[in-house]
Amino acid sequence: MSDSDGYIYDPNGVNTPEKWNYMVEMRNSGRNKVKDYADKFGVEFFPGEKPWGRKVDIIMPCAMQNDIRIEHAEQIVANGIKYICEGANMPCTNEAVNYFQEKGLIVGPSKAANAGGVSVSALEMAQNSMRFSWTEEEVDAKLKQIMFNIHKNAMDAAEKYGFGYNLVAGANLAGFDKVAKAMMAQGDY
Repeated sequence: MSDSDGYIYDPNGVNTPEKWNYMVEMRNSGRNKVKDYADKFGVEFFPGEKPWGRKVDIIMPCAMQNDIRIEHAEQIVANGIKYICEGANMPCTNEAVNYFQEKGLIVGPSKAANAGGVSVSALEMAQNSMRFSWTEEEVDAKLKQIMFNIHKNAMDAAEKYGFGYNLVAGANLAGFDKVAKAMMAQGDY
């Protein structure tokens, strides 16, 4: 986990309720410094460094555009990481994404993986325009269905056009197909 000041590495993972709840509370309270986590749980803090050279299970860049460049991509591949999930808007350069794909990593592209926030905003606008009020559980269920459909559409498009399980190509093709069909339905071709 990282922020603008550096990163922490927790060799035991952040998968206990205590750690997970602390991270959520830390972010929600405005104490957005991962060093606080390091201090509380006795893990090492690496000031001024990026985490991309660490051997971990999955990489999830969720903050800045173009944060992972080719030199980071080479470190990531060399460390045997197989999964990248882009949680920010284009956090990996095109060169890095292409390198990941050449090396067989599975990339959850930002246009698909990062669609949750935009989707919930659209659901909020729908509620407002219809004067509805959905519960948190209803919104969450709708969001889960939207995200499931995005993933399925990307997988189906990748397979249909001969790209196997390339979710980057699949998300691009599914998006293009949707826009093209809408334009044709409107006579804009």
